[in-house]
Amino acid sequence: MKKAILIVTIVLVFFGLLVVLAGRMVGYLTAGRTGSIQSSSALVISLDRVLTEQAPELPFRKTLDFHRMIDAVRKAADDSDIKGVIVYGNSIPMSMAQKEELKQALETVVKVKKPVTVYFDAISIGSYYVVPKGAKVVMQGTPGGYVSMTGYYAPQMFMRELLEDKLGIKMNVVHIGKYKGAGEPFARDSMSKYLREELASYLDDVWANFTSSIPASRGIQPETFKQDLFQGKYFSLSPQKAKKDGFVDEFGYKLDQEDRYPDTVGIRRYAERRNLESSSAKIALIVAEGEIQMGTARPSPFGGSSVIAGDTICRTIRRAADNSRIKAIVFRINSPGGSALASELIYQELRRAAKKKPVIASIGGMGASGGFYIACGCDEIFADNASIVGSIGVISIVPEFTRLMGKAGVHVDPVTKGKYADFLSPYEQLKPEEAGILRNEMLKIYTVFKSRVAKSRKMKMEKVEELAQGRIYSGRRGAELGLVDHVGGLYEALHAAAKKAGLSSIRYRVFSNRKSFLEMILDRQVRITTRWQDLLRLPPMDRPLLLAPSLAWNKGEIK
Repeated sequence: MKKAILIVTIVLVFFGLLVVLAGRMVGYLTAGRTGSIQSSSALVISLDRVLTEQAPELPFRKTLDFHRMIDAVRKAADDSDIKGVIVYGNSIPMSMAQKEELKQALETVVKVKKPVTVYFDAISIGSYYVVPKGAKVVMQGTPGGYVSMTGYYAPQMFMRELLEDKLGIKMNVVHIGKYKGAGEPFARDSMSKYLREELASYLDDVWANFTSSIPASRGIQPETFKQDLFQGKYFSLSPQKAKKDGFVDEFGYKLDQEDRYPDTVGIRRYAERRNLESSSAKIALIVAEGEIQMGTARPSPFGGSSVIAGDTICRTIRRAADNSRIKAIVFRINSPGGSALASELIYQELRRAAKKKPVIASIGGMGASGGFYIACGCDEIFADNASIVGSIGVISIVPEFTRLMGKAGVHVDPVTKGKYADFLSPYEQLKPEEAGILRNEMLKIYTVFKSRVAKSRKMKMEKVEELAQGRIYSGRRGAELGLVDHVGGLYEALHAAAKKAGLSSIRYRVFSNRKSFLEMILDRQVRITTRWQDLLRLPPMDRPLLLAPSLAWNKGEIK
């Protein structure tokens, strides 16, 4: 068996090397296409996939980080080779916070008198949010085009009946904070009044943002726009009516916009060559994106979702903190939370770094729960208007499979020793004593969490408790309440870091522990081999997993 595993390992490693070589060959053959940028070019922004804050390095295609794209747009404002920017508004798959930062970057292009054209096949309120003041909006004027701007509709799905009544899976939800509603879809059939209240509050902030920023960019009376939007007058406008109402400047077709320039360059290729990143920069950018977990990062060689691995991100922070050439750190966060223990370790590492140099947090789409916990380790916190912040609370979801096993005819006959050996086992009904122990541990974590917020935000614990209870806020509301220092994006955070460090430039360099494609292949191969070996052993006898999608931890982390 070992010989077979070794042979398969060698074959797969060889395949991985072949893939890397092929990727490099493709890059070599296409190098001529990514040569110098022609003068009088238009920068074209069109994306086919969601941009992550930090993309994996893949051999077959060029990847684009969100921060590199924003930097490239700002660089285009001062680039004499770029005479204008074309944005295909229907091809911007971004969060509202990311669109806000893109709009701000486009405004820098408008300010230097370079034309910015935003083209739409059809317009929705979410896509229109990216239009900066001074840009020209173009759409095709045929009957197939339309403008449909409405209010918000945010349905929440509840699965208790399916899970518990139909399948026999009970999800025991224990939460600290009445607004901590992440577990409600598993344990209820409808929203609690607290979840409804916080979602309505956040979405009202988003509504206020729409109804102020869009009129400002188009020279429309805000109150008129808000009232007409609420009354549904923009639900289905023809292109002609949209032009009459001031949402469209002229009619045209997609490729006609590019024909107005001698040449064009796509945002991916342009970002490879023109951005604020520099290997000699004195500001370190550290990206923390995804769910917060204990351990080290093991990225997929084919992309996929990222995580914030405690050990990995702590080592990255320490490298930047101990590097004498780095004078400031910007910590970019996009996270819904995760492990409480990992969040505390990252927080402590950021506090250590802050004793040596300025550390600024920049919250992108989300810095909630554990994501906000780690932001509190920084000197200052920046967030976009549409960012989600707060969620200061704790939640754990303990699955219980007893009824399902009874329906399926599955029986568990354990061998145990010790009073709490089966603590929170999904094969047993949750005992009141166990729920009490779990809740006490969660209360301890909640108290620590609040103390970190109190220290960072310079608030009394009583005030933090008023803002906590698991409630989420928009970045704009968070700034009003003192949970956020400034409303602004990554660029503003870089400016603040440079100012605090006494630097004249905001150029930065990315600090990360990203692995090469070959390293990811080899690492995944080791994991595959380990799993094969595990199949030859007895079934796992480790403690059951405590499922907690928000600020939570595995049972093994409870002290």
